[in-house]
Amino acid sequence: MQRVINSYWNSNQNFLPFFPLQLSSIQFPFVELDDSIEAVANVIGKAAAELDVIKASFELGNLYTSILPEKLRSDNGVFYTPPALTDRLLNAVENAGVDWTSSSVADPACGGGAFLAPIALRIISATDYLSPEEQLKHLEQNLKGYEIDPFSAWLTEVFLQIAVKDVMNLAGRRIKPIVTICDTLSFFSSKDNQRKFDVVIGNPPYGKLTLNKEVRGEYEESLYGHANLYGLFTHLAINLVKPEGIVGYLTPTSFLSGEYFKKLRMFIRKETNPLTIDFVAGRKGVFEDVLQETLLAVYKKKNHLSNEAPVLEISEISTLPNGRLKISSVGRYELSIDTCSPWILPRDIKHAKIVASMSNMKDSLSTYGYKVSTGQLVWNRHKKQLSDKKSKSSFPIIWAEAVSKDGNFELKAEKANHKKWFHFKKGNDFLLTTKSCVLLQRTTSKEQEKRLITTVLPDELFKEYTSAVVENHLNMIIPTVSNPTVNLKTLSTFLNSKVVNDAFRTISGSVAVSAYELESLPLPAPSKLKRLNTLINNNADSDLIEKECTKIYTKTK
Repeated sequence: MQRVINSYWNSNQNFLPFFPLQLSSIQFPFVELDDSIEAVANVIGKAAAELDVIKASFELGNLYTSILPEKLRSDNGVFYTPPALTDRLLNAVENAGVDWTSSSVADPACGGGAFLAPIALRIISATDYLSPEEQLKHLEQNLKGYEIDPFSAWLTEVFLQIAVKDVMNLAGRRIKPIVTICDTLSFFSSKDNQRKFDVVIGNPPYGKLTLNKEVRGEYEESLYGHANLYGLFTHLAINLVKPEGIVGYLTPTSFLSGEYFKKLRMFIRKETNPLTIDFVAGRKGVFEDVLQETLLAVYKKKNHLSNEAPVLEISEISTLPNGRLKISSVGRYELSIDTCSPWILPRDIKHAKIVASMSNMKDSLSTYGYKVSTGQLVWNRHKKQLSDKKSKSSFPIIWAEAVSKDGNFELKAEKANHKKWFHFKKGNDFLLTTKSCVLLQRTTSKEQEKRLITTVLPDELFKEYTSAVVENHLNMIIPTVSNPTVNLKTLSTFLNSKVVNDAFRTISGSVAVSAYELESLPLPAPSKLKRLNTLINNNADSDLIEKECTKIYTKTK
C-alpha cells in the first residue's frame, strides 16, 4: 500500500515539485516485493492521480481496508465514507450554521481523511482573502484529526497535502501534521487534552468492545449493557463541542431504538437538539459489506439557556449510478417526550402516515397480555443431544425455517446442522416449551420484503409431543395472562401484515428483531382488531385481511 501511495504522490509531481513524499514512520518488516506487485502498485497509484483528491482518497482508502485482515476490519468497524455522503454531511453542518472561515473542526476517527481533506478544501475556498502562509496557519490551528491506526493517519496526511498543494507551493512550505495518532477515547479522558471545538464530524468506528473501569466511568452516563464504539464516539463528540457547536456523524441506525442505546438517547436529548437525520436507503454502492442500516445525523449542542423543542428534518438518500445522491424529503417530526424510548421516525415518505398514527397509539404487546422471549436452544451448546432419530426422551426442535413468510407453520429441519430431535436430559427443563405461542423469525434484513415473519406454534403439536424445543433464531411471543385481549392467531396475522412491518421498520435498524423493539412497537387498541378476528375466523382472502390491517393501523381515531 505504501508503494501505491508512493506512485500516487510521484504522479502528482507536476503539482508538488518542491515536496518529496514523507514516508510512513511505521517500521515494517522487510519483505522483498516481486516485480508484478511493484507493477500493480505503480498502475494503481497513477490511475488514482487521474482522479480528484476526494475520489482518490476514497478509492485508495477502500483499497487499504480491503487488504486488512477481515476480523480486524469488522471488529473495529473500519469502513471509509463515500464522497457523496461526505459532501451531504458537510452541507448539512453548513446549513446548521458552521462558518468555515472561523470554525475549529475535529474528526475523532479520521481514517484515511474522508472528511479532513474535503473540509480543508472548503476552508481554503472560504479564506481566499488570506495569504497562503496565513491559510496554512489557519488550517493548522483549526483542523484536527485523531486516529488510532498509524497507517490510516499517514494516509490522511498524504491526502491533506495533495488537497492543499497549491497553497503549499505558494507558501513555499509543507502544511504541518494535522493528525494525532492516539486512542481517541483515552486521549480526551486526560485532563491535559480538554480542547473544545466548534464542529466535530466524521464516520466513527463501530462494534462491541470491553471497557476498562476508567473509560466506562468516563462514559457511564450514556452506557447501558454492552458498549459500542460508535456510541462512545457520539458521547465524546458531544463532549468535545462548545455550547451551540455542531456534531455531524455517519453511524448505524441502531441507536434510535436498541435497548443498549437507551441511555445514549437520553444523553443526546439532554445535551443536544437533533436537527437532521438522513436515512441511507440502501447499502448497494455505499457500504455493501456493512450489515447495519446507516444514517447521517446533525446535532446542535445546547447552551442550557434555551428551551428549543427538538424537531427533526428527515430525508431519505440513495446513491444513483453516477455516484450522486437522490435526496427525498420525508418531513419534519417531533421526538417523543420520553427521552429513552425508541425514536419513531419515518425512513421514507411512505412511512409518514404510519408514524402519525403510531403517535396516537397507547397499547403494546404488554397491554395485550404478552411478553417476548428468545428461543432457548443454542444448538452448538447441545450438539450431542441433537439427532435425526427419535427416542423415548426426544422432543421436536423448532427451527426458524418452520415459520413460512405467509404465516404458516411446518415442522421441518432441512438446513445444514439442523436435526429434527432433541434428546432430553435431566436439568434441561428450561429448554422446553409446553404451550402455544407466536413464533417470529429473529434475524432478518432491511432488503427483505418483511422484517416480521410470524406464525402460531399450534396446540396440536403439544397434543402429539407434550413439549417442543425452540431454537434461538426465533422469538416467542408468549401469553402472560390466561385470556389475552388479542388471541394468538389474530396477533400473528396482524404482525405479519405489510403495514405493521412498515411500522416496525420505523424503529428497527439492525438485522436482529429484538425483544425490546417488539415490546416497544405501538399497537392499536385491542377493540380495533375485532373485525380482523372475524375475517380470520371466516377464512377471508389475504387481500381483504391486508386491507383491514392497513385500515386498523393507519386510522386510529
